[in-house]
Amino acid sequence: MIVQFSVGNYLSFKELSTLSLVTTNLKETAIPETDSMTEMGDAIPAVLHGAAIYGANASGKSNFAKAFSTFKWLVINSMKELQAGETLNVESFMLNAATAKEPSVFEIVFCNTAYIFRYGFEVDSNKVHKEWLYRRNNKKRAKEVELLYREEDTYNVHPSCAIAKNLIANKMVRDNALLVSVAAQFNDETAVSIVNWLNDTSIITSHDDEVMWKRAAIKLDDPKIRKRIVDFSRFADLGIEDIYKVNDEVVSSHVQYDDDGRETQTVSFPFERNESEGTVKYFQLAYPIIDALDNGKRLVIDEIDSKMHPKLTSKIIELFNSKATNQNHAQLIFTIHDTNILSAKILRRDQVWFTQKDTYGATKLYSLADYKVRNNASFEKEYLEGKYGGTPIIGDFSKLFVNEED
Repeated sequence: MIVQFSVGNYLSFKELSTLSLVTTNLKETAIPETDSMTEMGDAIPAVLHGAAIYGANASGKSNFAKAFSTFKWLVINSMKELQAGETLNVESFMLNAATAKEPSVFEIVFCNTAYIFRYGFEVDSNKVHKEWLYRRNNKKRAKEVELLYREEDTYNVHPSCAIAKNLIANKMVRDNALLVSVAAQFNDETAVSIVNWLNDTSIITSHDDEVMWKRAAIKLDDPKIRKRIVDFSRFADLGIEDIYKVNDEVVSSHVQYDDDGRETQTVSFPFERNESEGTVKYFQLAYPIIDALDNGKRLVIDEIDSKMHPKLTSKIIELFNSKATNQNHAQLIFTIHDTNILSAKILRRDQVWFTQKDTYGATKLYSLADYKVRNNASFEKEYLEGKYGGTPIIGDFSKLFVNEED
């Protein structure tokens, strides 16, 4: 499970910012503790099943999702997708003269019941400057073991990572490739486990609509998965009876009625052209959500509420926060504007995060748990009133429409 993810000097994140999914000692009354978290051993008391990130437009919410996506891409692909000398798609915080010339920082902490891993790196558009990987037993007072540490061309590698040591000795690690990415291609056990873990972590952004549609259409080829997707759509009250493919085109069927309300037949339509944008998005998200809940995977979704009704968004979040539907400890991290979800009945205080930009354009990431807030307070009302920040400062629009000659 994800314990925390940190990013610094990347896009709008100037300082190192950390989103933590470790539970706080806050007492919540509206959500059963066993539903929203998983106990993970002695070193970490419990890990939350997800987090919501609120903030004004252009405050950095989507940049957090982009940071996670960039981190994943670099780990999985920097070895196999790049050639020597090719640039990396990394952009520092450019609104400061000093940070514009420094590398970006990424780090993730994740765990299972046996171990806690901490892996990160510093990288700019040209090369990897630093890379580190630590592991410790998931027990109190257990010490971290350094599995690898890289700084420029100097490496320290634990004796247990024999494949990685051999790759370094044979100068097979390029400046623009992560050692973990290279080692995974040569079946280093630890590196492979990290890459596999990231492959089971999906990041969905607002720019992925076409990719998500193609993936959803492919999943309909499996009869068992198709049935799950259709059932998932029926529960959402979308009016859809079935979803299937005809000549590689996705179609949806609906019931036709006569004037007396009797069913006459089913009528099929091309799905993407005839269904609403919200229905199309729900269909695209169906398999990733089902897969995550079935197999204990992780989802990061940017603008989860875009195009969808608040009740549907709320129900998706509840699926991850309910022990009955999330028996395999799946996690959902999402950015959102919809304040209907800001309820003590849906989210714990330590599951709510905010982004806000300062005067110099830098994003600050912070938690509702940092505030003294009653567990039964109206989070939505107080957020909209500006008590927690993370809201836009709106000017007087009327001045734009005043005739200066009047």
